[in-house]
Amino acid sequence: MSSDRPTVLAVIGDIHAHAARLGKVLARIERERVDGILLVGDLGHPSIRPRRPDAEVRERYLASVEEVLRRVGAVGVGVLWVPGNHDLPDVPGTGNVDGRVGKLAGLRVHGIGGAGPEPFGFAYEWDEDAIRRRPEPPCDVLLCHAPPARTDLDWVPTSRAHVGSEAIRERALRHRGVLVCGHIHESPGAVQLGSCICINVGGLGEPFGRAQVGFVRWDPGGAHEVVHEDLEESVVRTWGLVPG
Repeated sequence: MSSDRPTVLAVIGDIHAHAARLGKVLARIERERVDGILLVGDLGHPSIRPRRPDAEVRERYLASVEEVLRRVGAVGVGVLWVPGNHDLPDVPGTGNVDGRVGKLAGLRVHGIGGAGPEPFGFAYEWDEDAIRRRPEPPCDVLLCHAPPARTDLDWVPTSRAHVGSEAIRERALRHRGVLVCGHIHESPGAVQLGSCICINVGGLGEPFGRAQVGFVRWDPGGAHEVVHEDLEESVVRTWGLVPG
């Protein structure tokens, strides 16, 4: 990997173990020859609700996560991920960077899994102050499940409401680099907050699931780009970080 060319990371949104769409996304990633892959969470199926523990559901969920990680790992590059709100906070698997920093293709990736602030009874939910109390180590890429609040990335058209996290928005405004997220399947896109370019890559699983993928092109000089590709409509959108 040349030090003067962009490092390219693929970003896969909420998979929910949707095998067919994941196959299309992985085929596209293999054509791109990426340096690494990020998963924003909600990996498995069915969803885990701790208020209704069921051993059989748990086993099916864990098997689906294992299969997702196996298929993504078969691409042959490094993979880092965080659990989403539909995942177990302590779901096993190599590459989980929730609450810590991992290295991927020379970049420092810090993970914030789960979602908030509104509780819906899923396995991994938090309030804003819980995220504010977390350490804030230096990193290049923030890998979040939930999007920053009051942006195009957290807009739910059916309820006409912004549902993202203020705590994650605050982190983005202090961050210099890239933030990737998902959670709100129907709102893929990108915005810039301060010196951070943020991309929601959308979801593969239902509701509003599509075969879609994101890419981060990390430029050593700071001219980073993020890309969203809708593989079903063959629509590609690109955003660049505006210096400031």
